[in-house]
This record gives sequence, structure tokens and C-alpha cells, in this order.
Amino acid sequence: MKKLFLSILLVLAMLIDTIPGASFAEHSGPDGFQTENYGEYIDGERVISDTIAKNGMYAHPRIIMSKDKFAKLKTHIADGSTTAILIEKLRNEADRLLSTSVCQYEIPDGIRLLETSKRIQRRIAALAMAYNIFDDEKYAKRCYAELEAACNFKDWNPNHFLDTAEMTTGFALGYDWLYNWMNDDQRSYIRKNTIEKGFAQAMEDFEDKPRTRTYRWYQDYPGDNWKLVCTGSMGVAALAIGDESDARDIASKILDYAYKEAYSFVRRAYSEKDGTYSEGLGYWDYATYYLGLYSSSLTSAAGTDYGLADFKGLRKSVDFIRYMSSNASKSFSFGDDGDSRDTGWAVLLWLGDYFQSYDISAVRIDKIKNDSFNYLDLLWIDEDKITDSSHDSPTDWGEVGASNASFRNTWDESGVVAALHTGENNYKYHGHYDLGSFYIESNGARFFTDLGNENYELPNRQYSYRIRAEGHNTLTINPSEELDQKEGAECLISDFSGGNEAYAVVDLTAAYEPSGAKSVVRGLKMIKDKECVVVQDEISLNVPGDIYWFAHTKGLIEVSNDGRSAVVIVGSEKMWVGLVGSEGKFTVMNAEPLPTSPVVPNQKDNSEYRKLAIHLTNTKEATVSVVCIPLKQSEIKPSWIPSVKAISEWAPLTIEGDVNGDGEFGISDVVLLQKWMLSIPDTNLANWKAADLCADDKLDAFDLCLMRQKLIYGYGRDNRRCWNA
Repeated sequence: MKKLFLSILLVLAMLIDTIPGASFAEHSGPDGFQTENYGEYIDGERVISDTIAKNGMYAHPRIIMSKDKFAKLKTHIADGSTTAILIEKLRNEADRLLSTSVCQYEIPDGIRLLETSKRIQRRIAALAMAYNIFDDEKYAKRCYAELEAACNFKDWNPNHFLDTAEMTTGFALGYDWLYNWMNDDQRSYIRKNTIEKGFAQAMEDFEDKPRTRTYRWYQDYPGDNWKLVCTGSMGVAALAIGDESDARDIASKILDYAYKEAYSFVRRAYSEKDGTYSEGLGYWDYATYYLGLYSSSLTSAAGTDYGLADFKGLRKSVDFIRYMSSNASKSFSFGDDGDSRDTGWAVLLWLGDYFQSYDISAVRIDKIKNDSFNYLDLLWIDEDKITDSSHDSPTDWGEVGASNASFRNTWDESGVVAALHTGENNYKYHGHYDLGSFYIESNGARFFTDLGNENYELPNRQYSYRIRAEGHNTLTINPSEELDQKEGAECLISDFSGGNEAYAVVDLTAAYEPSGAKSVVRGLKMIKDKECVVVQDEISLNVPGDIYWFAHTKGLIEVSNDGRSAVVIVGSEKMWVGLVGSEGKFTVMNAEPLPTSPVVPNQKDNSEYRKLAIHLTNTKEATVSVVCIPLKQSEIKPSWIPSVKAISEWAPLTIEGDVNGDGEFGISDVVLLQKWMLSIPDTNLANWKAADLCADDKLDAFDLCLMRQKLIYGYGRDNRRCWNA
């Protein structure tokens, strides 16, 4: 036992040693004070003073970039490095922009200037960076023309405040990175428009003044990604112009409000449990890259981010992104995310550096080498800290009480990957009714997937196919015009285990109670050495009713004549799907609402999807066990198929019992078990399982007692005289 204890201590020590930046909320402020609670009392005037103390008055560039950082980038021009690849892509983009016209004020949907604001930000950033790296004035002139054109817009559409936020970010970068090229009049003109069209509008929100907005983001609690986009944009701009006499007062106020709200939101939005960001992977990127802009701008300008991003939930969120993506960094989408979107985002470079864990950055580096480009890459890449992507991370991710779980048999793209999504149904914050939904991929082929987002302006959108449970890879029970999962239902992982037979279990009863469910439990298991995924549902209804099981795919589905199996074909890859030991038959259905669903006109076209379905009628109790196994090129069915086992029996065998009576269960107890259980030659798990005579998934003194009674007296397996022996 002592050896076991020492081994545990050694493992813990190794784990602690691998945790980057080992203590959270311990960053020091400019005067060396600890910043654990600094987010609650930071003031903008101090941030501006810290900026001046670090850089001097009117010192630029200071927003993420500096003269030294630009100089370092120049050393990589044409040197064959990853940074050189990015620099050449930047040059190509900047050269392309030289021949384009400046952006126009366009609100094509009558609501959003957003795409124009984003386009202007990207143009300003690319051109201003090109000027600083290549020392060619043509890029500065074209960049200023874009800024000047946006200054002439009547406004930056504060009604939809994201538009104003994105534009203000572009102006912050342009002002800072072109500062030394512009003359006083040009600088004054850019500041004036930043203050009037950006800061003044933000103060209306911060102070809750009368105004027209599509969403009063600042007053909303707990809020969504807007919190970081809007506060981050204003904070970055305040750092860019805050030392100017005409901007200092309002910039100080902007920093007061922006920092406190951003600091608080980070601690609400990124789960300390497992890093899950409830709005999904795509909105994680949008929120987190603005957090990265704000944090790295504070650090470059003031010398510290005052603990803004120093939060373990944020660090864990990297695992959330990595594990809820495929091995090719494509999202296992849920909520208002896009189907299979790329998740190798530029913000991973910032997170890798912030937490000094460069395996995080490696995910993005791989994408850059595969021809991906974002101007943010050049802000955050550090060639000296690039590491090879590590594929020795654990292959199982999840825990009891968490919202998601995923499994894979390898990190290679040829591997099998499966994930289970659950959590809370929260439609307001980009949620769908998709609790229990699963995703499966093998050898880069997505066999079961999500359809993605629906148009936000769709009337009665909440009842549309892509939002309802019937539009996801989960169950629909007693369908009607009402919601097919309960709004607000929270269903967390109730059981989890890693290893060769890794699994996660969730009790979905709360989601289906309005539909007449007494009990609904879903389990997802991966048997890795067999490349097998099992999706099993154990369902009990209050009265007999209809149960639908759905799994969506873009592949071709071929159902067997008896309906008990099907083959899903995606490209050249095939997966066998079978109903094992349970009732029902497979059919193929279009990805469209059931006849009982409400009519919602003008939904997105789903014709590229179809779904494998099971429909049970007049059913009160059911176990539906679906097995998914990739087929080799020559196979028409698997050579091995698992038997059905109740979810309650999925738990791995545990070995317990103080057999030798020394007050501990240690190695000597195991030796005694081996000696006494004469038919058990070694500690192989299958053999231990055979020795679990009480069938309680524990191998302990009770099993030993039964074995001894059987050997000595001939009593059978179920005899209980041993309990008193």
C-alpha cells in the first residue's frame, strides 16, 4: 500500500509539474501587488498612468505590437520559417487591397453593418502591419484611405452594437500602428471619430442612457459573447488614444466599465468544471479572440492585464475546444455553431503564450502550414516558442457533473472520434434543444453530424427544425407542436470512465418529462481496440407512446432488408450501424420536420442531409442499443459485434477488500486472491471479471469467500452462507 501511495504522489507531482503557469490569479500589477481581486476595483485612470509610465507619452506602437516586435518579424522575411509563411501571406493580402475600393456603408439585411465593420478591421490591420514590416508608404496611404472613408460614415451602426465594436477595434489598430506615419491633423481626425462614433455610443450603454439597441448587451446578465467583443474593443481603443488630452477623460471611464465587466464575464462564461463555453465552439472563438486582443493590449501597453485572463476555467476551455473537435480540428457542433467548422483558430497562439503551454499554439501552427491565414497570427506567433503538435494527450475527456464528453482511440486523423453533448437548454444564449446529441467521425469522415445554425431573423425560429431535438442526433418522444425538449432543462454527465471501454452517461429525464417520460438515460461508449462506438438509450414512459431515434449525416445510407443494420457511406469510407439486442428497425428519413411539428416558413435548406431513424410505437419501456463500427475496404459487415449490457453494468470492475486483515487493501491481498482463486492465473481484467462471483462489479473479500465455500464445501455461486463465514 505504501508503494501504491508513493506512486500516486509521484503521479500527482508529475501532473503538477505539467500545469502551465501553475498558479492562477497571481499575476502582479505594476507595483508588485497581487491581483486576485483586482478586477473588482481597477480604475481606468490608473491603467492610463501605467501605460504612460511604461512607454512614455504618445509612444506608439503599443497595442500588442511594438517597434521591437515589428523588428523581430522583419528578421523572418523569406527565412523559410512559419513566420515567413505568414509574412508572405500578409504581403499578398496587402498588395491585393491596394487595387480595391474603400468600403461603403452597407446594411444589406436592414440590421447589421457587421460584415463591413469586420472587413474594414481586417483591411486596416493587414495594411498597417504591412507598412511596419515592409517600410513601404503605399500600404500606409491605402490604410489611411480606409480609415478616412469610415470616418465619413454617418455612424458605425450602434443600434447593432457589435458593428460599432468591430469598427472601433480597427480604428484602434490603425491609429496605433500608423501613428508615426500620420500627421497631427490626421491623428486628431481619427481620434475624433473614435470618440464620437465609438466611445460616446459605448457610454450610452455603460450608463444605460436612453438609446435604441437590438440587444442591451451591457445590462444583460449573465450575458453572452457580446460582453467580451464590446468591452474588449472599447478597452483596446482606450489604450490606443487614452494619453491624448482630448481623449483621456472618456478613455478612463471606458476602461473603468470595460475592464470590470470583462473580468466578471470571464469568470461566468468559462466553466471551472471542464472549460465548457455554453454558447458553443464558434462563439467561444469570437469571445475569446476579443479577450485575447484586450489582454495582450493591456500587457503590451500597461505591462500587465491585471489578472483579466488569469482564470483556470479559461485554461480548461482549451481542452473543451480541442476535445470537442475532431482530430482534424473540425468542430463537433452544438447550439448555434456551424457544421464541422474549422477550430484551429489564431487565438490559440495567444492562449499558448499566456499559459506558457505551447502545445496549444501547435494546433494553430498546423493550420498555418496548411494555408490558413489571419492577421492575428502575426500578433501572437513567436517562432522561438513553436513546438511540434503533441499527440500524447489523454484520449478521453469528461467528468461527472460536466456538460460534454469525448473519446478517441488515437489522435491521428485516421482514428475514430465520438463526442456526447449535454448541459443546459438555454435558447436565449445560442442554445438548441440538442441534449444527448452525439457525433462520430472515422478516418476523417464525419458519419453523424449536426446541421448547424438557423437564420436569426426567422419568425418562430425557436420551433424550426434545426433548433428542435428532431433536428439533432438525439431522441424525440411523443412529438407535437410543442418544444420536443424542455427549455431550461439541465442534464449533466452522471457517470464517466476512460480506458479501453470508455464511456459517458447522462440522465435526460428532465429534458423529456413534458413529453411523458418517466426515465430517459443515454450512454455513449467507445470500445477502442475494436473501433466500436455504442449509443444506448434506456427509456421508460408514463404511458405507451412514440419514440424516435435520429442520427443525421451527409452520407449515403443503405439499410439492410431486415432493417436491423445499415451502412453509412461518406466518400470512400463506410460505417456499419447495427441494432443489437433491442427492438426496432432502421429507416431513412429526410432532414425535415415530422408531420406533428409546427410549420415554420423559410427555414434553411436541409436537402444535403438525411437521417438514420428508428421509430417505436405504442411503447412504454425500451432499450435501444446502436453499435457503430467502421468497415475496412473489403468488409460488408464487422467481424465482431458487442453484446448488449445495461448501462448500469458499464462501470469497470473495481478490486476491493482487506483480504489479509492488515487494515489495508494492498498488493499482498491481490497475491492472496490469486492463490486462493485457483482458476485465476493472472491479473488480466477479463479473468478478474470472471472471478466477480457476486456480480457486483467488485472483486473483493465477498467473492473470495464465495470461491472458498465453493472449493471447500461445493456451495454454488448464489449461496450466501459465506457472508457469516
